[in-house]
Amino acid sequence: MHKYLAILICALGLTACQKVINVDIKANNTQLVIEGNVNNIAGQQVISITRTIDYAQTNVYPPVSGATVTVANSVATYTFRETSPGQYVNSTIRARQNQDNTLKIVLDGKTYTAQSTVPVQVALDSLGVNLVTIGTREVKTVSVYYRDAVDFVNQYRFIMYVNGTQVKQIFTADDNNSNGKTINSLLYQTDITLKTGDKIDVEMQCVDAGVYNYWYSLSRQGGNTPNSPATPSNPITNIKGGALGYFSAHTIQRKSIVIL
Repeated sequence: MHKYLAILICALGLTACQKVINVDIKANNTQLVIEGNVNNIAGQQVISITRTIDYAQTNVYPPVSGATVTVANSVATYTFRETSPGQYVNSTIRARQNQDNTLKIVLDGKTYTAQSTVPVQVALDSLGVNLVTIGTREVKTVSVYYRDAVDFVNQYRFIMYVNGTQVKQIFTADDNNSNGKTINSLLYQTDITLKTGDKIDVEMQCVDAGVYNYWYSLSRQGGNTPNSPATPSNPITNIKGGALGYFSAHTIQRKSIVIL
């Protein structure tokens, strides 16, 4: 999905915070978590609603049912139907370039809103495999190749899967130092060791500034989900009304490669 000169390394979250933080943990200090995605690919678009948990509870984030969920754009207002607890789905809406999309959720008398604009899509050209020296050993890494659009401000999120398993690393990029350039962006991660025969799938999302800020701020904290209670502060959200999480209207492209 999530913030590069000609060769750019997007391996965020490699540093660890050493500062000791004393947190006054209060019981029942839970918040609503919204994870909303609308993209340009035919199929189900999903808005997920869960709730954070107390520190003393097990690492299970309860789904939230009974919400009224809609997304409005210049075409229509689309209702998302709850198909399973906390999962709200619509199969008609599609993200279109330069289109504003407004999320509205009504739950227990409270209203939560967010807006996300679908950016101009930048073409994902190809994937490559590189050797990177770490200490005394060489590790295989995957890089993405694309040409940034010169006439627009662009932000990106990349998601990488190894043999169908998503790596935990959060990859984001912007064009502050690479506007209009051809980019070779290295997706360095330490979660899964790549080896010969592994199938790698990469999803490239062109996202707006608000969504980029969410994923970038989350990556800097080492968090992997908006529910993570271990993060020292909440990532920057584009949701108004007091909930955590994000709403992202974006384009998607996917490419695959096999490690040789």
